[in-house]
Amino acid sequence: MGPQNGKAPIEPEVEKTTDYYFQYYASLQNQANMIQDFSRTQAYRRAILGNAVPAFENKIVIDIGAGSGILSYFAAKAGARKVLAIEASGMASKIEVLLRDAVIRGSNPHLVGRVEVINGKVEDEKIQAEALTYGKVDTIISEPIGVMLYHERMVESYLLARDLFLKPGGTLYPSAGSLYFAPFSDEALFLETEAKASFFNQTLFGTDFTPLAELSKKEAFEQPIVGLINPATLVASEICPQTFDFYTLTNESLQDFTLDLDWYMQKTCLIHGIASWFDLNFAPPRDTEASSDPVNDNLHRQWDETAYPNGVWAYESTLNPAELPPPPADGLAVTLDTGPFAKPTHWQQCRLLLSEPLAVNRGQRVVGSIRFRTNDNRSYDLDLEVRVVAQGPEPGVEMELPGTKRTGRFDLGKQTYNYSYTPDAAMGAMSGLLNGM
Repeated sequence: MGPQNGKAPIEPEVEKTTDYYFQYYASLQNQANMIQDFSRTQAYRRAILGNAVPAFENKIVIDIGAGSGILSYFAAKAGARKVLAIEASGMASKIEVLLRDAVIRGSNPHLVGRVEVINGKVEDEKIQAEALTYGKVDTIISEPIGVMLYHERMVESYLLARDLFLKPGGTLYPSAGSLYFAPFSDEALFLETEAKASFFNQTLFGTDFTPLAELSKKEAFEQPIVGLINPATLVASEICPQTFDFYTLTNESLQDFTLDLDWYMQKTCLIHGIASWFDLNFAPPRDTEASSDPVNDNLHRQWDETAYPNGVWAYESTLNPAELPPPPADGLAVTLDTGPFAKPTHWQQCRLLLSEPLAVNRGQRVVGSIRFRTNDNRSYDLDLEVRVVAQGPEPGVEMELPGTKRTGRFDLGKQTYNYSYTPDAAMGAMSGLLNGM
């Protein structure tokens, strides 16, 4: 329709199902990227199948943000009586294709009659009513995690589902998440960012762009840098200021929270920024009693042996690994580690660069804080502050060393990527050095 009475028509509000976020997750190629993250997918597989007895067998399960449906398929394989796969993007119809084929062609018999798809957002009342078709559920599974744990703010949907759908005493996978932080020294990364930031500090094609130089620097240093971190650049032991228990965590507490930072420096160096990563924990249901049955103990040993499988031949597929052992009666604790000392994941790690490096000596104490505040871009604004402290003139009183305070503000949704470090290449170079000695 055109304008009426000389006035432009009011544009309808764009539904979030049509925004880029949901378009991205409707792509099979993007779903493939996540399935191919072996550490991630195998951790969920081990957590779900390893806890089949206490958390999935003959249970009603909801999968929040099902994506390709891979977690729902694991739950069905673990013996769930019914799995409700809630997916807001167009991937929901693609799950239906796979489920129909399971009936027609018998390709996936473990899915037949077990998995149902609900296309919509958990925030919608109609979807909520549909999700309660079978009443409150025994177990909720989800992969709601983003960079630095909370980017994309999908955890809020996960917690809402917990409050709406989970039975008292029900099980959550993941059950907790931990954030880690460590200072790093990486002159090459700093100089690269500084060089990009200074691009406009010149005359370009006859126009003086230098008035934009400070704005350009501000933008460059506000961008979190996502990529694999060389562990050798870390200059203090990582700290975990908080483990977030998804059974008790509230959405209100995620709108604005602050974490304290505290390190003792292991090197004399320039701190160029703070690195961050996370762990996800999957624990057996909370009322599960440990079994003393020798058979069960043997199953645990078998599962421990599968945690770090041997390498496979080139013609074998790591994306269709061997069957896992029978599940132990008392479940299995699983941790997904996304840190720089673990196998890489698609989340990689995140670095927050300081626009002015901080000089420190070995043994000095660096303290500070990082504040997370939600923004309207499915992400967070981060406010970072660090400083060097030392013993003051009075016992038990510490003082900030003059000139050591550094601050930074970052938009977690405006990430940039750096692929300068690859562990395989680093290991190859090290192997070459050792062989040449």
